Amino acid sequence: MKHSYAHNIMKRLAIATLVASSALSFTHASSPPSESPSAETELICHTDNPAECYPKVFSATEDFQPVHDDQDLPPGLHVQLDVQTGQKQAKLYNPAEENPAALEGLPVDRSVVVVDPETPQDDDDDDDNDQPRIPPGAPAYEPVGVVKAPKEKNEGFTSALETVKKSSSSGTTVNPDDLDKALEDLEDLSHGIYYGLQIASDPAVLHALFCLLAARDPAQAQRPLSQRTDFLASAILASSVRNNKPALRAVEQAWDSLLEKNCPSNASPASLRSELFSALQPTATAGSPDESAEAYAARLSLAVLDGLLKSPLVAAQFLAHGGMRHFLEILQRTDPVWDARKAKVARIVSDVFLDEEVGAVLGVWPTSASVTEASVCEAGGPDSLEEGCWEYHLEVISQGPDAPGWSQPLLDLLRRRRGEKPGAQRRRDEL
Repeated sequence: MKHSYAHNIMKRLAIATLVASSALSFTHASSPPSESPSAETELICHTDNPAECYPKVFSATEDFQPVHDDQDLPPGLHVQLDVQTGQKQAKLYNPAEENPAALEGLPVDRSVVVVDPETPQDDDDDDDNDQPRIPPGAPAYEPVGVVKAPKEKNEGFTSALETVKKSSSSGTTVNPDDLDKALEDLEDLSHGIYYGLQIASDPAVLHALFCLLAARDPAQAQRPLSQRTDFLASAILASSVRNNKPALRAVEQAWDSLLEKNCPSNASPASLRSELFSALQPTATAGSPDESAEAYAARLSLAVLDGLLKSPLVAAQFLAHGGMRHFLEILQRTDPVWDARKAKVARIVSDVFLDEEVGAVLGVWPTSASVTEASVCEAGGPDSLEEGCWEYHLEVISQGPDAPGWSQPLLDLLRRRRGEKPGAQRRRDEL
């Protein structure tokens, strides 16, 4: 009630200000006439009925009369404007009348105050909370809205889905050319929200794509990158969930059952869970021919994880299965073949876990406020890959003239999350 009363007072004052401002703007043009100006003989007629015509120049009296929009107003009139309807009224100006805007503290010739419509208030609401009330049981706000299907059904898209699903079915074979065409079509369409959602909502399609991603087919390595089936599968999965919350939720619903499945084309009986997370771990000897193949496999997995880790479910399982240990192993690789992968890892860690300004969920990782002793981190072995050794390794990476540009910002963010000041430097023997 207090809010409504104050709002009404402000509205009255604003209208009074507007009335006075209009009146004074005309009286400045000339002194008020002593009598009504004579009407011009020219008339304005919008119909054939002479009774509906009116003079082109407004003829004022001592009483307010409506003013037509196309009428000319002579100077020296008192004009009122209804801010709700836009209707103007005018009469002869009388200087003896009290100025309706001559109220303390109000401007009379410079400003126009715009008054917002009143918001209904409950009579018993005495607090100052202006937030709208959400009815009990109302659905959660969805910024994306309903994902509408295109007006015309894309038969090629449906056919491509069926072809991809057959590629992971036991006892069925798919023509390689047909599979290539299907993957190319899906990669092109997966950038759209609707098609990305359709791909993510089909567990059989997800299973087939993840199997193609995890496959290590030597024959594919001889093909151009953009034609390799594992590359196309990675691109489809990444595009489907990137900036597509409905699609990401659809993947979450199938995630647990999906990771327990095997891929019939793979010689290894391991589940997809093991295949996906182990693909990140560098195991090849530094400088060996196999290192390039591992860096390529990591590239494909990182592209998909970039979007998937925005899901709390996927992020929790990634942490539980040593995903951050694999990330740290990638960051420590020295061969240039890993440079782009290391920059990708640094950005994912920052965007998903550390930098709240870009949407990171804080408090998920790091899980501890303490760091590990430098002697443990420097010694190598499994313990040197623990969470508490990240600062030690990042500081080693960030030293020297050839330090990558991502290393120091990532170190600063991590220290901030552990309660340290950003940019603080510590010697390695103090870690």
